[in-house]
Amino acid sequence: MDEWSNGTQPPPSRVPRLSDGTLVPPLPQSGMGFPNIPGVTYTGLKTTRYLFDYGPNFYKTGIATVNPPVITPPYQDNPANGPIYPSFVPRTDSDGNDIAGVRLPDVTVPLATYTGWALRAGPQANDGCEGSGQMVPFPKTKAERQASGDPRLSVEERYPSFDTYYNQVRSAVDNMVKDRLMLCEDADDQIKRLVQAGLGAGVPPPNGDLPPLESQHCHEPPHGG
Repeated sequence: MDEWSNGTQPPPSRVPRLSDGTLVPPLPQSGMGFPNIPGVTYTGLKTTRYLFDYGPNFYKTGIATVNPPVITPPYQDNPANGPIYPSFVPRTDSDGNDIAGVRLPDVTVPLATYTGWALRAGPQANDGCEGSGQMVPFPKTKAERQASGDPRLSVEERYPSFDTYYNQVRSAVDNMVKDRLMLCEDADDQIKRLVQAGLGAGVPPPNGDLPPLESQHCHEPPHGG
């Protein structure tokens, strides 16, 4: 951010957009892209936003003569409560991870599905748990995936060797640094964290000692001289 304030332009915006299909209606699920993960319910639930009636001339004067506005049950998607603002959500890839946005290495080289939403259980089942997300780990093996019917590739299928996973992690972190979305002082710790997470999730251990768990971009020798 110091560079941006001194005239260096920030990276291009990565917010989801209607124009490129990365921002879509929450239903149908197939259009939104979220996979049918065993044990995970997707309802497309969102809170309806209305142009409420706060009384005559409210939207000109800002003076509410009807407050709170009168609500006609049911609350959700009921035109009787006023014109409805359309709602959109980020489209996901086949793993259920958002396509747009700043994709952290955890999403670029995933071990799980990460969502910005979650649903309640128990008596309030399938009601939105506002402000809560969830992490749904991938199956460890192909056999486990097939047994459960999970459409997401297993860790075993994605990363058949330690080197495959390690190289992808290192590249993902280096790309974040190059795009000025991560500092070099944080890069090595992130690589170490991701490698340990991968080993814990089922990535095969290396043949021999661990390679240097450091960013290649941040440890390149300076050019010139």
